[in-house]
Amino acid sequence: MEKRTVIRGGVLGMETGPLRADLVIDGDRISAITLDGSEYDADEVIDASGKFVVPAGVDVHTHFKEPAEPLTEGFYTGSLGAIAGGIGTVVEMPQATPTSSEGAHIKEKIKVGSAESIVDFGLWGAAINQGLDKIDEMIDAGVVGIKSFMAGSSPGFPAATDTTLFEVFTHLTQYGIPYGLHAENDQMLLEGIRRMQAAGRKDPLAHAESRPPVVEEEAINRAIFFAEQTGGQAYICHTTTARGFEMIRAAQDRGVNVFGETCPQYLVLDEDDLVALGPFARCAPAIRSREEVEQLWDYVADGTVDVISSDHCGYTIESKEAGLDDIWQAPLGLSGVQTMYPSVFDEMLNKRGLEISDFVRLTAANPARIFGFYPRKGSLMIGSDADIAIYDPDDLWTVTGDEMLHRNKWTPMEGREIQGRVVRTIIRGNTVYTFDGEPKIFAERGSGRFLTRDYGMLGE
Repeated sequence: MEKRTVIRGGVLGMETGPLRADLVIDGDRISAITLDGSEYDADEVIDASGKFVVPAGVDVHTHFKEPAEPLTEGFYTGSLGAIAGGIGTVVEMPQATPTSSEGAHIKEKIKVGSAESIVDFGLWGAAINQGLDKIDEMIDAGVVGIKSFMAGSSPGFPAATDTTLFEVFTHLTQYGIPYGLHAENDQMLLEGIRRMQAAGRKDPLAHAESRPPVVEEEAINRAIFFAEQTGGQAYICHTTTARGFEMIRAAQDRGVNVFGETCPQYLVLDEDDLVALGPFARCAPAIRSREEVEQLWDYVADGTVDVISSDHCGYTIESKEAGLDDIWQAPLGLSGVQTMYPSVFDEMLNKRGLEISDFVRLTAANPARIFGFYPRKGSLMIGSDADIAIYDPDDLWTVTGDEMLHRNKWTPMEGREIQGRVVRTIIRGNTVYTFDGEPKIFAERGSGRFLTRDYGMLGE
């Protein structure tokens, strides 16, 4: 007989708004929503009085980077941070060793993730100017998206040529799979770095000034053009500028299939934090001015922003400290999978007066829809997976790196006060994490499930 759990007394975070109701879970699925859960015989009753009960987050932009040597983050340690941050599902980027760019690489990554992950996971595949037959191999292996960099990332992930962009957009139309793009103009970026270094600039702001908003905006404009010409589906990763979202909204209004993602570092941090944190705030695109941050929130509020994801990159403290005196020596990327949704929860609900429905839409429902997991994921519908995060909206806490559960114990949110803490995370009916003065982990290594694009269908 399946275990029955009843979550009582909480406020459910629905896409339509808050709902004071109890949630009934039978086995791994939500089986009922009721005003009074006491009428159900239950094996476990969870008291959620005074708390928000929301769909567990669907973070579609993580870098757990397995397989890789040396390993800076992994599915297991990345999952620990994820569940502490209220996340039940991730979609893992193809940065690995080797770059996940053909079917065999994807199969190996599925094997590793299935053995290590706590959270359920999907995979991106990489388009790095290889033949389209390799794209087909990855799709056959089960990827839910294809990713390219429009500016070079590393020797293993070169910038996609315009020919690649056009051909991949065209090719993916037969599959309905999103083409995710790191949108920065390669030539302008390289020239910006060269100019800063030639001037002897090594300070943190030199990083931001080497890749100003126009470098990103030109690439977004080009990506939208290719999507519009081909009918392809563009997913613009980690958008940081108001002008970028203005172009995305205008394209959506004329029927272009384009989605815009941003990240908590672009909604919470600004250039003052870049100066203060130095290499621990070096990421790409760069953290922007406070004026840009405030304008970005206008696009969150009006519904233009589709997804908030972490872009979690678990670099070591030592590798980041290499940039203390020379910003160019620090790797690009920030830790964020544990602090992302609590920081956004606080910013949205407490500081900016947005609704719990906005939070649910951006952190769970929309990403699940775009990547084919909805309504099994990202929803509190009857029949959905019982993937649930419970937030205490009154818990005021201070972020410290040594409390992070992911592999490397640092965070760009160090010292920041957040009101709202994840106190329980449930994945497919099983409590995997609780916090009651201290974190407790109940998850089994390798309990995460690999998800393909057809997972969202409510049937088995």
